[in-house]
Amino acid sequence: MWTALFSFTILALVFGIGDIVSNKTKAILSGTIVGCVVYLVGYLTGIIPTDSVDSTFLPSLMSSFGIALVITNLGTMMNLEELIREWKTVVISLAGLVGVAVVAFTVGSWVFGREWALLGSAPISGGLIATVMASDAANAAGRGDIAAYVTLLCAFQMFVGLPIASFALKKEAARLLNSGALKIGEKTVEAGPTKKFNIKIIKKWPDSMRSSTITLAKVAMVALISVWLSDLTKFGGDSQFINQNVMFLIMGVIFTELGFLEKNALQSAGAFGFLMIGTLSILPGNFKSIDLPSLINMIWPIVGMLLFSAVGIAILSSIAGKIIGVSPYISIAIGVCCLFGYPCTQIVTEEVLTSLHQNEEVTEAVRSELLPRMLVGGFTSVTIASVVFAGIVVPMVF
Repeated sequence: MWTALFSFTILALVFGIGDIVSNKTKAILSGTIVGCVVYLVGYLTGIIPTDSVDSTFLPSLMSSFGIALVITNLGTMMNLEELIREWKTVVISLAGLVGVAVVAFTVGSWVFGREWALLGSAPISGGLIATVMASDAANAAGRGDIAAYVTLLCAFQMFVGLPIASFALKKEAARLLNSGALKIGEKTVEAGPTKKFNIKIIKKWPDSMRSSTITLAKVAMVALISVWLSDLTKFGGDSQFINQNVMFLIMGVIFTELGFLEKNALQSAGAFGFLMIGTLSILPGNFKSIDLPSLINMIWPIVGMLLFSAVGIAILSSIAGKIIGVSPYISIAIGVCCLFGYPCTQIVTEEVLTSLHQNEEVTEAVRSELLPRMLVGGFTSVTIASVVFAGIVVPMVF
């Protein structure tokens, strides 16, 4: 019964239902949580064969070239002008990841062991791709237990991040309301960002060169160039100085700025959805060798790393905010965005705004102060910095 087609149907259905649950719960329960729990229980009970997802060949496809395309595409999604305009938010977000690193190399390593702490810091830094990078490295080293651990960290970290963000945003909203600094009722038209640089060589591709196939080919070419450039950084050694995954992201940004790649390339090619299913297909395989006692033993490292990391994020983010003149409350909220990302960054902000029970003008004034920073904070950590972070930390372990 568990043919390749049947297994793919179940995989897509499970994570599709996860998306529905995520929408109904306003992303409090993510699709990743639903999918991971279903497959974990299915494997433990024997209802789902442990080789079912592998039979679709999606995990092997993603490991061979799919992840390269996905990470390269992340570079096409970046808005450099917005990041420059919100540079303080970017600095605070990066400081939060420094907090994760400090915890991983100190108390995390002392309490849970170096491998568990460092690889656990990858998913905590934000993003599915960072989790896949860490779990792939663990599986390649024969450590299926750590692969399952980092996957569960990715699934459940929002339960720590969201309450902290909500509390910090409420405090920041109250501070803004009491400060008298809000520009209530003033509809200012923000000038568009000034282009700091323009290196675009190709202004616009002709329509004949913008087909789905050509777009995929261009993304693949940039990924291939990234592999070659990364190999050049071996400098005679066995490992690259710049990890391939980091190079995918860097080259994606550069070739988008040059005009070779379009913004949101895989989305415009209609390939993004399938590749995301492929990326999600890697997660269930991390539970194949896990039994109930092993799962129970993971509870303390998961809870401990999340709590310790949240403290590290809060401390470093607030310090960075203090230095550059940003409130500690919004700084902490920005820092913990790595624990949930979009759309939760917008959802938790809107929920806080609703709880203020203010008129529309006041609410809009507070929204203009909170929402842009939360969106940029989530984008910085989850989409960009987590890939770089994982690319640095993971090779230190395996």
